Amino acid sequence: MNNIKSEISQRGITRLCHFTKVNKLLHIVRNESGVVANAFLQDQLDLLDKNDLLRLDGREDYICCSVEYPNTWYLRRIKNNDPIFKDWVVLLLNPDLMVKETTLFCHRNAAANRGEYVKAGETGFRGMFNNPVQGRSTIYRSRDMLACCPTDGQAEVLIYQNIALSDIIGIAAPTKEHVRKIKSMVSLIPDARQNFEWIVAPELFDVNWNNIIRTGRRPTETPYLEE
Repeated sequence: MNNIKSEISQRGITRLCHFTKVNKLLHIVRNESGVVANAFLQDQLDLLDKNDLLRLDGREDYICCSVEYPNTWYLRRIKNNDPIFKDWVVLLLNPDLMVKETTLFCHRNAAANRGEYVKAGETGFRGMFNNPVQGRSTIYRSRDMLACCPTDGQAEVLIYQNIALSDIIGIAAPTKEHVRKIKSMVSLIPDARQNFEWIVAPELFDVNWNNIIRTGRRPTETPYLEE
């Protein structure tokens, strides 16, 4: 696992990403357990609102994340499942979650072939950066592609049981107005954590970020400043 930690640093990986609905965020920010996998929410049925009803990887005890940038293809597929709660944010997470012995990796969407390609340890981690990888098609790394990004934009990291509130290092939303509204909602929750880095990042909510990182550039992200 020390090799994974070293490569996280060498590649300049600064975070994992996880999409969540705003109504779920309001529960997450007031619980030290943070984001909890579906299998551990059976006694909290009000929170067991599954985004992915099929969960073809078969791992309900894990939380799906991505490296550096979010799996926006997944959001595009499920964002309109709920006609009431349509606002989403990206949780920005401590990359050291990948060092945990229980963490699993997949070089493509983990649901492919019902989880057949999910692997543990250094082999799984390094496999995300192979050139090429086989996703829906054969995917190659471009010459200028950011080293911190997996070859397939839908590669996944699976975190066992929960992601502690202390491992959430930031929250990104698509517009200033979204951040302002969500931040205001969080501020009204008793005992909720408030000291997140809030980011305005419209390009994280569009799959075009995958083209941007292949040119060696980063999508635009702006720290939110109170006006």
